[in-house]
Amino acid sequence: MPLPASNRTAFPRALSTIAAAAAIIAVLPLTACAQSMIPGGGPVGSTTDSLGSLAPERPLAPGPEVAVDVVAGGFTVPWDVVRDPTGVIVTGERGSGTLYALGPGAQRSVVRADFGQLFAQAESGLMGLALAADFADSREVYTCHSSADHSDNRVTAWTAAEDWSELADPRVLVEGIPLSDGGLHSGCRILAHPDGTLYIGTGDAFTGPAPQDPTSLSGKILHVDRDGTPAGDTDIDGAPADSPVLTYGHRNVQGLALQPGSGRIYSAEHGPAVDDEVNLVRPGGNYGWDPNSGGRYNQDVPMTDTRAFPDAVPAVWRSGAPTLAPGGAVFLDDPAWGDWNGALAVAMLKTEQIVLMRLSPDGVTVTDQATLLREVHGRMRSITAEPGGSLLVTTSNGGGADQVLRVRPVSPG
Repeated sequence: MPLPASNRTAFPRALSTIAAAAAIIAVLPLTACAQSMIPGGGPVGSTTDSLGSLAPERPLAPGPEVAVDVVAGGFTVPWDVVRDPTGVIVTGERGSGTLYALGPGAQRSVVRADFGQLFAQAESGLMGLALAADFADSREVYTCHSSADHSDNRVTAWTAAEDWSELADPRVLVEGIPLSDGGLHSGCRILAHPDGTLYIGTGDAFTGPAPQDPTSLSGKILHVDRDGTPAGDTDIDGAPADSPVLTYGHRNVQGLALQPGSGRIYSAEHGPAVDDEVNLVRPGGNYGWDPNSGGRYNQDVPMTDTRAFPDAVPAVWRSGAPTLAPGGAVFLDDPAWGDWNGALAVAMLKTEQIVLMRLSPDGVTVTDQATLLREVHGRMRSITAEPGGSLLVTTSNGGGADQVLRVRPVSPG
């Protein structure tokens, strides 16, 4: 249903160019974090991640013209967003653990779900949200949340009521994903694959040994069947036979995207002071993050340490310095995007923009980049494709100021 004109805004290339030119260059100590408020760097229990908005030293060129509709507002850090086949939009607040359904005309209702005692500090709380590929028939929904009752991050399957009044019949699929005392680096993105399996990105829980420990679920990408059993495509030395670990050596994976046509899966993750990454997911791959210093966490190390790990999988894209702080990611898959159709779109938190990345035919390098909505709506958290080419995007500004946006390409002429 069209929204009032006051809620619709078009952003031509000229406006994007002006915004892009307003680059703010800041220098961070090496112990700074692209996303976190780490010990010594500010309050751990803040309702947003790190405050502030750094800009790339070389602002990206503006991307295609887009229009933006405000679907709904008044949220505080809506971490993820999905759309069911009937058009109902569902989002959840990380700190409160409240799920909302947005029906026709953005009519809002609470979706009841019993998460127990939610652990909601810093980057933890109610995070990933996904619908099963066969949702129209199964009504199956997946969430990832931080549990104070169990002191872990966990992925749960639910059955959604026909009217989205509640999520019922919870079934824990993956438990024991480590949760740091301060709630730092929890991940936790869920990709529901068309084949029925789930890919789950986790953070390193601010724990030095975890990313390179094959027995830990921290700093990993997990792959499980819809009943939670390992999908069986891992081959990592030292991992238990029943391990769901697909890849390791990650810092904080918060984006997972399936490329249409190729079947390739890409992750987006936060670097320390430099080098956010987009990675091509290769089963069994080590992505080279190792902050272990005698059991303590030391992030003054390379994001992909090829000296320590010569076989580490190289990144498809690195931010360099400063970091941009990537959240969700999705591929554009509609001719309405013109020359950018097929590009990877990554929501950026710290730099308040969506970055488009055009990949090489073999999928291992980025050949071109552009920016959308730079410094217009604040921090961008999650991004989900809709039929017809539009994108659902959540902001992450905190304090009840966040929105669910619909971003759609404007056809030239």
